[in-house]
Amino acid sequence: MPNEQHYSRKISAEEAKKGHIFILKDKLSYFPTRGKPFVLCEREQEKSVLVESYRCTCRGPQLPHEHFFIRWNGVRFGEKITITKDEKIAERYNLTSNR
Repeated sequence: MPNEQHYSRKISAEEAKKGHIFILKDKLSYFPTRGKPFVLCEREQEKSVLVESYRCTCRGPQLPHEHFFIRWNGVRFGEKITITKDEKIAERYNLTSNR
């Protein structure tokens, strides 16, 4: 698997409402293991976060699965965000947006 340089996505209405940034299952390896804290920074805001999940049946009860996310208040519907690993500090990531 190629070494990912960043994680980016466009914030959905659900993410904005819940204050979450969804993490696609195939991109989980870019982040620390689920449940392990790491630092996420945006401008002057710095916060200890972790990848969390919740069980869901949005595809029907026959297809239960999990949604993975990071809690981050202030994301806006339609906003394009990018998360990059800090090159100098381990377990630190930087969030930028098109605000």
